[in-house]
Amino acid sequence: MSIRSLLQGLLNILTVQVGAVAGFQATLRVAMHRRPMPMPALMARFLDHPLRLAYRNPTELMGVCGIAPNEHVLDVGCGTGLYTEEAARLVGANGQVHAVDIQESLLAQAQTRLKDAGWADRVRFHLCQADTLPLADDSIDMALVIATLGEVSDPTALIDELHRILKPDGRLVVSEELLDPGYVSSPTIRRWVTDCGFRFAGRQGNVFCFYELYFK
Repeated sequence: MSIRSLLQGLLNILTVQVGAVAGFQATLRVAMHRRPMPMPALMARFLDHPLRLAYRNPTELMGVCGIAPNEHVLDVGCGTGLYTEEAARLVGANGQVHAVDIQESLLAQAQTRLKDAGWADRVRFHLCQADTLPLADDSIDMALVIATLGEVSDPTALIDELHRILKPDGRLVVSEELLDPGYVSSPTIRRWVTDCGFRFAGRQGNVFCFYELYFK
């Protein structure tokens, strides 16, 4: 077999594989928009994949969010705790992070992660729906909603709940990434959030990956 034939064969295999991945992504995206659902726990390994971390660096994102020592932070749809860990480091020994997810297996991974990092005493884990949070009114300084809004059946109910638990002038950070099958565009998010009484304060990033800041 010539080198040219070998390369052509490898290219054909690669084309088929890329096509299969693209087809799966498209099918999943359509299904998510028709019937929003949490990311399957089997896909959790992609949350910490090095390629994702190249544009989803938790240290950079949490730093830009401006989490301060002693604050109370909520991580909605915490998954494996990628951002929960960094938030717990930033709030310090006298702060607290509330990590929420509806998938027990993911929450267990987050708990292990925070224990290994040494921040478990700063985090309370909640296995519950995000629109019925076991938190008091006006009790949270910042809420993080990262690649989550497109996975809930009623986004406005979730946003209303965040408005309830955030302190006056509390901050809401919403972020989306195009590779997430549940991706929601910036104009749609802004309409949902401002209709629920939040004030838009700024946006960074691009259509591929962005985050927006709102104030209560």
